[in-house]
Amino acid sequence: MIVLSFFYALLSFVLLLAVLIIVHEFGHYLAGRLQGFAIDAFSVGFGPKLFEVKGRYNPWQFRWILLGGYVKFREEAGEGASDKEAAAEQPQGPGEPFFKKKRWQRFIVMIMGVTFNALLAYGIYASLAMYGMEESVLRDQPPVIGWVAPNLPAAKAGIEAGDLLYSLDGRHVSNWEQAREQIYTLTLRPYDVVVIRGGRRRTFRVTPDTVTMMHQPMGEIGVFPQLPPIIGAVANPSPAGAAGIRPGDRIVSVDGQRFQYWDQFYQAMLHGGGSPRHFTVERGGRLLNFTITPEWNAQAGRYLIGVVAQESTWVRYPFPSNLGKAWRMIVDQSTLTYRAIQGLFQRKISLKSMQGPVSIAYITAQAVRAGFYSILYWMALISLQLALVNLLPVPGLDGGQILILAVEGAIRRDLPTVVKERIIMAGFALVMAFFAVVLFVDTAKFFH
Repeated sequence: MIVLSFFYALLSFVLLLAVLIIVHEFGHYLAGRLQGFAIDAFSVGFGPKLFEVKGRYNPWQFRWILLGGYVKFREEAGEGASDKEAAAEQPQGPGEPFFKKKRWQRFIVMIMGVTFNALLAYGIYASLAMYGMEESVLRDQPPVIGWVAPNLPAAKAGIEAGDLLYSLDGRHVSNWEQAREQIYTLTLRPYDVVVIRGGRRRTFRVTPDTVTMMHQPMGEIGVFPQLPPIIGAVANPSPAGAAGIRPGDRIVSVDGQRFQYWDQFYQAMLHGGGSPRHFTVERGGRLLNFTITPEWNAQAGRYLIGVVAQESTWVRYPFPSNLGKAWRMIVDQSTLTYRAIQGLFQRKISLKSMQGPVSIAYITAQAVRAGFYSILYWMALISLQLALVNLLPVPGLDGGQILILAVEGAIRRDLPTVVKERIIMAGFALVMAFFAVVLFVDTAKFFH
């Protein structure tokens, strides 16, 4: 069963990556075609050629190893042009060789790969936003702390319920979404938490704990938001489910004690053990009464009734507001990605928090099992990540090629071919070394 799950995850990952790489390469191809570049082949896959379709401008090749694809510009070593058969083919089709074109034309070709990946992500996000998506109920809520978990870093530092989070590690946060993102990514070292208490700013030094979610290490300091006491999900089976509690019910009181926030209900349930509790909930404008007897949960180490808070709600964005929503998602995720990369080099974020091929394959398989909506969302996210990483100014990536073009433009001449080849090879070796380290760490997380 484990072997089948592994191959299922691997196949899901390979197919997803192949689609995204082909989209990326088609961006290069289309930019070249429209500008009159000579293109000797567009290949879907790598390795031995399966078959070929002759086109008006270039052949379309299909190869055995479906790990992506490449476009072969004439007189260009090309992305993926290590394939000896492709490199040995005779030039055919109209157009000028790659390096005969002007630098700004080559720049457009190089930038269009990541542009197509970003456009794919944007189009998917815009479609999902129109269809509807889950959004946190805290997205517009100020980061007022509703509950501080005892014995965790925030409580030990002196942070209290009612404090307003102002900044985390020097970065200002204006809502709970930003606060959570910052808390989750900071895993390696102590940092300052600035809160507003009684109209005055106070600074606390916290050393984050590390917790594992979806096989990814994340920071945790033990502060939680002022969630309304609305039930988001009911476990099945559970005492709450057996009694008739439903998702969407608002908890009004337990044993006569009324609640304004979820953390108040949570703290009330910490006491009382396994004795029956008398619940009053609001459902559809009516008050309903239930008697629920909590059951002991060995994993949690306490009595539970089997409910969790409602942290998200379903929101639809009609046209054209869906376009704005998709753009905000692109900006937010891009900012988060580059902050994570910056934090990695500043040693604020552990390398273990990076998602490597194993983690991506695992999540891809889960998305496939969850359904078409999850597949599209995950495809958009990975497509955007592919674009962002490719834009990094590292030789061997598109961003490195663009950097070389910028240097050549600044000095008003092309660098010698041998110099460019050595720069690209050095960059490629650096990328492969980093990839190997991430792969090792990523794999170790699953065997840990």
